[in-house]
Amino acid sequence: MLSNPALSALQRFAAQHPDIAQAERIGLAFSGGADSTALLLAALSFWGGQRLCALHVNHGLQASAPEFAAHCARFCSARGVPYAALQVQIGVARGQSMEEQARHARYLALADLARQQGCSAVLLAQHGDDQVESLLLALLRGAGPRGLAAMPARLQRHAVLFARPLLECGSAELRSWLSAQGVAFMRDPMNTDPAFRRSRIRAELLPVIAQLEPAYRQTLGRSATLCAAADRQLQSRAAEEIRRCAQPGGLDLGALRATGAVRLSEVLRLWLRLHGQRLDRARTEELVRQVLRTGQGAQRLQLQLPHGAVRRQGGLLVFEPKQASGTRT
Repeated sequence: MLSNPALSALQRFAAQHPDIAQAERIGLAFSGGADSTALLLAALSFWGGQRLCALHVNHGLQASAPEFAAHCARFCSARGVPYAALQVQIGVARGQSMEEQARHARYLALADLARQQGCSAVLLAQHGDDQVESLLLALLRGAGPRGLAAMPARLQRHAVLFARPLLECGSAELRSWLSAQGVAFMRDPMNTDPAFRRSRIRAELLPVIAQLEPAYRQTLGRSATLCAAADRQLQSRAAEEIRRCAQPGGLDLGALRATGAVRLSEVLRLWLRLHGQRLDRARTEELVRQVLRTGQGAQRLQLQLPHGAVRRQGGLLVFEPKQASGTRT
């Protein structure tokens, strides 16, 4: 009988991350799809139901969302796994990505649910093919080391630890095991919608790559790991520059200009990430240009962001947050 590939991956992950393995209560992001279903069954075998809590986020973006939530509740009830759900409403301003806003809302909701349920960590079911797709998407948009690092095995977000134990698994093997066991799972039509670039990469590009390089998950995953190591070095240097430029209330503009245009880009991006903001390449270049122009006598400095604004305040660069546009129920 075939063993659950998610269970083997989870066992290896737990050995490498004992703080997660020994947590008193562990959340698991459960959408009802194949990947999270395989991970939930693996976690149930590994820890037992009472240490787990399945966390479901309903974005309300599809007409079938209530059906997904009902399936998840029934699935968990039948197996004695505690279950908690939260519905979110997503507001998308002009120029914002619906996918990006949905992802932000999902992490925030999962963190809220985790705290409510007393979970110190939340498992995510993203697998090796998701990792490859993320890397290829980053390549296509011309990303640097941070983007090419793709998805880390663990990350801290909204004061909650998130972990991805399935990054060495493939999508097909997870689905094959579920089918062999007769385990039902939900199918998200967005995963095969050609309107989404990720879906086209999955359906059209990955089969070609698999023919050229059967071990593509391992080789591209190794590239992502190397990019992650390079990015850590860049972020370490950027953090040192932030400490050097830091003043009460903001960053010293003169000290920022002294870092030079190349390093300034990473410094500003990291500084804004610390404020919960993500800067795309165009906005980064515009902010760098405005900061450098203050050295030539320019007084005006302002950049609007989805959740705030960067402005000049005397000799300082400051970030002013604003109320997020999305609301949750």
